[in-house]
Amino acid sequence: MPNIFNLLRRRGSTAGASLQSSQVPFVPDTPPQHPVQLHSTDCHGSPRHWGPRASTFASGMARRSSDNRRSLATNPSTVPTEQPKAKLVGLNQPWQVIKLSVLSSWINVLLLLVPVGIASHPAKFPDVAIFIINFFAIVPLAKMLGYATEQLALHLGETLGGLLNATFGNAVELLVGILALVKGEIEIVQTSLVGSILSNLLLVGGCCFFFGGIKNNEQVFNAHAAQSYGSLLAMAILSTLLPAAYNSLNAKDAELKSGTLTLSHVTAIFLLIIYIAYLFFQLKTHANLFSAVPHAERIAAAKRPAKAVEDEEKAAETTQGVATAVATIVPTPASAQPPPLDPAAIASGEHIAEQANISCDPPTAQDNCALDACVIDDDCEEESPELTVVASLALLLIVTGLTGVCAEFLVDSIDGLTTKWNLSPSFVGMILLPIVGNAAEHTTAVTVAIRNKMDLALGVAVGSSIQIALFVMPFLCILGWIIGQPMTIYFSPFTTVVLFVTVLLVNYIIGDGRTNWLEGLVLIMAYAIIGVAYFLYPKDMGAS
Repeated sequence: MPNIFNLLRRRGSTAGASLQSSQVPFVPDTPPQHPVQLHSTDCHGSPRHWGPRASTFASGMARRSSDNRRSLATNPSTVPTEQPKAKLVGLNQPWQVIKLSVLSSWINVLLLLVPVGIASHPAKFPDVAIFIINFFAIVPLAKMLGYATEQLALHLGETLGGLLNATFGNAVELLVGILALVKGEIEIVQTSLVGSILSNLLLVGGCCFFFGGIKNNEQVFNAHAAQSYGSLLAMAILSTLLPAAYNSLNAKDAELKSGTLTLSHVTAIFLLIIYIAYLFFQLKTHANLFSAVPHAERIAAAKRPAKAVEDEEKAAETTQGVATAVATIVPTPASAQPPPLDPAAIASGEHIAEQANISCDPPTAQDNCALDACVIDDDCEEESPELTVVASLALLLIVTGLTGVCAEFLVDSIDGLTTKWNLSPSFVGMILLPIVGNAAEHTTAVTVAIRNKMDLALGVAVGSSIQIALFVMPFLCILGWIIGQPMTIYFSPFTTVVLFVTVLLVNYIIGDGRTNWLEGLVLIMAYAIIGVAYFLYPKDMGAS
């Protein structure tokens, strides 16, 4: 499922797009007054001079740049024109809409279970079969719901798109919670919300760190964004700790229940205000704090062990000291200086690597990329919509309706499932139901983490938890207030302790802006321990 953090990735694409769209190189009329030395620093800050092959390549690039400019001057018709935008698919092409939405993910093969799940309830299937069929049928529907939401958000812009993602980013949790709340299943609502937070933080986040850390030595992400995430999660935990502490007071049960309900309603209103302010903070006033770590820094962290970096820094300091001492005794001959860079080479773009403090390896005959390719982020490609607004809205409504039907049959079969398999409702709500809503985004987060895009993976995992804690949970609490259901933000002491320790552990891990596979394994094992604890949860006890 998408979330607002996917939209923030597209803000960084402007610089990369403008760099790539520059077609006509600029050659200065006069050479620079001071010779420009052809040297740079590598990805780890060590001084490094370009070799003969790089100089030859730079000269070749300069000649090609001059030839291209002369060609454009003599034949203006060769100037590349802007490619026409792809035509959007509308409702007049229903099969194209179905094709784009169905083929958006391999998980959608489970759509074959949707008609079976809808027919299972009227056909009087056993409750266990109804639960299992609709359980797997909701997974592809959640993925298609995310696709439709993303397409519509691309048309509406960042602000409205962010609000739309906040509403439909966790649509499965919303639908399951609303249906269970109307039926009076307060325990299912509360445990499913807490389970979604735990699943996103521990299971999804842990798998991202683990599988991403196996392929990459170390992965880095924006520490400022991680600190903001941690602060919001801490605020969400505070909202659950206060009702738990309030219920520990020595007072009458009726007074405690009334006070807990009022405290939950007031807290829910404040949480919604915080979430709206957070959207405005992230999308408008401080969007720069949530930008992704540069591609070169991610590559450097992924390929070089920490010990090697320390050794190289020590060696560089020693080498620099020796070079300084030698320079005071033996003067450096003028012939040893690197040749000055041709003005045409400056215009052709080779100086970009020096400006970015990065150097590429000298190109070989098999390497056709330019020197500036190493400083262009590989994910700075601007995303454009595929569907029209009407088609996106129609797809969103249809998929939401199908998801609501399957979710209603799923909730109705929970009692039969717990009786047949001798499970506690807390285990079903805490472990099983969150898998339904998080399966699609779980796959997405792990995929981008393996590709070393940890900022996006962290936004999917932690950002979804923030949506649930600051938006879905208070919304359902206020909805229960409206329809007369005693939905509160008070959980059992056991669940409150689990939430507190989970947020504390995650904040410790993401606080430094770095992660590895061991930290991912810690989160996965923590989720496994919690799962066993809720599997052994007493059957005759409520969650609150």
